[in-house]
Amino acid sequence: MQEGSQLVLGIDLCDDITQVTVMRPYSAEPEAVAFDALTRREFLPTVLVSSGDTWKLEESTETEGKRASAFFHAAMLGRETAGGKDEPNARELTELFLKLLLKRIEERFYSQEIGLIAVTCEEADNEASAEFLRNLFLGLGWKEDRVLILSHLTAFLNYSLRQEEGLWKKGAAAFDYTTGGLRFYSMECYMRGGERLLLSDLRDYSDTMPADYIKTETTERAALTFERLAGKELQGKTATLYITGRGFEGEWTSEVLRMLSVGRRVFRGQNLYTQGACYKAADIFFRNQKAPFSVFWPDQITYDVFLQAETTDEQELCLAHAGETFGQIHSEVTVLLDTVDRLTFRVTKVATDREYQLRIAPGDLTVRADRTSRYAVRVFFVTKTQMVIQLKDLGFGDFYPSTGRLYEEIIDLAQLEQ
Repeated sequence: MQEGSQLVLGIDLCDDITQVTVMRPYSAEPEAVAFDALTRREFLPTVLVSSGDTWKLEESTETEGKRASAFFHAAMLGRETAGGKDEPNARELTELFLKLLLKRIEERFYSQEIGLIAVTCEEADNEASAEFLRNLFLGLGWKEDRVLILSHLTAFLNYSLRQEEGLWKKGAAAFDYTTGGLRFYSMECYMRGGERLLLSDLRDYSDTMPADYIKTETTERAALTFERLAGKELQGKTATLYITGRGFEGEWTSEVLRMLSVGRRVFRGQNLYTQGACYKAADIFFRNQKAPFSVFWPDQITYDVFLQAETTDEQELCLAHAGETFGQIHSEVTVLLDTVDRLTFRVTKVATDREYQLRIAPGDLTVRADRTSRYAVRVFFVTKTQMVIQLKDLGFGDFYPSTGRLYEEIIDLAQLEQ
């Protein structure tokens, strides 16, 4: 079948509901797949119901039989079972659910072939979980080049960037309140020369607001907690805000959302991720040409760090590059000090080109009179903004053995911008 007649799908898998969108060739927007012709319900409970030895998708809460739920999250976490003894384990239930879901979708579009599926879920932030889900699809007979696994953050970025420019030019953010608790996604856009830079971030607030928080706390306390978190993340920003997740259903957030809508656009809905996944699938499969972005992910630093030589020609050595994963940065260099008792670092924020200078001059960093001192300088990151600088005296020759002294300083680069 020709590519021009094939469909692409976006599937958002959550522990409670599953949503599917489809994009046809030459379509501009994804269409929600309705799972109930009468009610036009645009989601399917992530639930299986058994009648004897036969499992089927749950059509409604009134469907008779033993119900299996909450297996998807359990499978992603590697738990063996989702229920009691002799019941299918979480992996088997997830595999069966996907098999029945894909069969339902193929029946719905029986006259058209599915060219590419983009599957998104909260757990796909973890590469092991993403690989687990990818292998499930391969086991169901789908070729690797026809399945794309996306995190919710990636789906959020793709959704945001397909909206009108005025909605993302000053940034965008999303609060997601699901069975996994509260999460916050954000993106900031910059222009650097002719290049577009996109800085993304993810913050997990599930410890502060777990899924059952609105049930165990009063409405007023839940609203106040959310208001404080939102104020912390959005302070001074006019970013477009998306509110999604079934945890936000009800009126407990209404007053907070009215406050947050002052000076910014606020949207509330449940199909953000499935549409974002569908946009991504369409861009790949239909080879849509979009303005390129250089994306920085939450675990990548956004700074260049240089060690400067204390000479007139200002030679310098790069110890950390913007775009590197913070946990993989380990730079070490040996420096020789003749006349100065300090080290100077130049830090550049890649998105804004702002430059900052750091001077390290610890009391133990001594320069021997008429002799060269030798030190090991090590730089690594413990978070995307917290940089550690270590200095160790290496001595110099037999007459000046190492003292073994070690100096360490932790610098929060984000504080430089304040």
